[in-house]
Amino acid sequence: MATIITGGNYVLEMDTGFGDGFTLNDLQQGVLDNIDYLLDGVDQFSEITTQVTAIRAFRGKKNVLDSISPGTMVIQAIDPSRSFDPYNEASVYYDETDDTPGLSPLRQIRLSRNGEYLFKGRVVDFAYDYGTAFTKNVPTVTITCADDLFLLSNTFLSAFTPSEELSSARVTTILDRPEVSYPAGTRDIQTGTTTLGAYSISEGTSVTQYLRAISDNAEAGRVYVSRDGDLTFDSRLGSTLSGPSVTFSDDGTETAYSGLSIDYSTDQVINRATVERVGGTAQTDSNATSITLYQTQAVSKTGSLLSTDAQALALAEYLLAPTPEPRFSDVQVSFSALTTGQRDAVAILEIGDTIQITKSFTSGTPASITEELAIEGLEHSIDPRNGHKMRIYTSPTSLVYELILNDASFGRLDADNVLGA
Repeated sequence: MATIITGGNYVLEMDTGFGDGFTLNDLQQGVLDNIDYLLDGVDQFSEITTQVTAIRAFRGKKNVLDSISPGTMVIQAIDPSRSFDPYNEASVYYDETDDTPGLSPLRQIRLSRNGEYLFKGRVVDFAYDYGTAFTKNVPTVTITCADDLFLLSNTFLSAFTPSEELSSARVTTILDRPEVSYPAGTRDIQTGTTTLGAYSISEGTSVTQYLRAISDNAEAGRVYVSRDGDLTFDSRLGSTLSGPSVTFSDDGTETAYSGLSIDYSTDQVINRATVERVGGTAQTDSNATSITLYQTQAVSKTGSLLSTDAQALALAEYLLAPTPEPRFSDVQVSFSALTTGQRDAVAILEIGDTIQITKSFTSGTPASITEELAIEGLEHSIDPRNGHKMRIYTSPTSLVYELILNDASFGRLDADNVLGA
């Protein structure tokens, strides 16, 4: 499956490191930053692309209000030579020195297209089927993978009390802890906008749960693993400088899409928001007009790590969304309908990127609608029969535009027009 017509050149590689894989709770192999057990040594990886029949990968979230979970990739493959069979000591991946299978859980795995990574993670499950007479006894295997948020969800903190610090500094503090030791070279941490209090952390707290507490209940940003394997922390989501990474349209002038969905529901409405920090007083913001129209649609966040009640109130105000507005919630793309350049641009889209979508109509008004949206989730479906398809999940974003001197619309510095970088 290395080359898919109208798709690109795909390479799926698995670490066969012969005893050098990450092992939970192991004194040496359980340390994330040990170079022998984490870094992508050139000789550790074997390409397994030709046996693959289908790949499904997802990172991020589909619903704006969800928390981001570990990204996943599911690989289906045929195995006539039993090279993936853990019982086959004649497999090219079998480690005769340690008398162990080379393809074992928590081995690193990576998928690339035309040299650009689409997913990096680790094997979490092998499901092997030896086949039947009906299938000519050809074995098949399903390999389930997850990115490194999965490792952090199985890594637990020792009890300690951090200093009062920025949210981004707290993320770094957690990742630097000796029981975590997340490699500094695979982090992308934006400077946070909120300050977290010096609240004690209990013994056995899940690292992933604590990072979510920072992101969801204090900073209102994102925590995820990027397509090339970096643990990423995005600060509070605010205004975005207009300039989409990809422009989608249905009129033949831009990147084509095969499907488009909208979201226009009460799930979008938050007309009462309450945030209570650790040891603080609950802070509430509400919109009476919205409550009259849509009844009370409330969100409550307790135990926030924010350091002051003033910050808790600011978060409550930020969370308020009193009026539902329709938006394009996801767009589907088939690579078979794209040019080579368009495929290259769409394939490397990332969580947090901005895209523009235009929908045209043959009746009603207006004749078309254009929206710029942020990416929250990315889903890849790849197989030889159907090629490469993507589904991109979105969230609303507040746009600002770069100042253009002497322009009637963009020539004035205000809330909508800003100086470019």
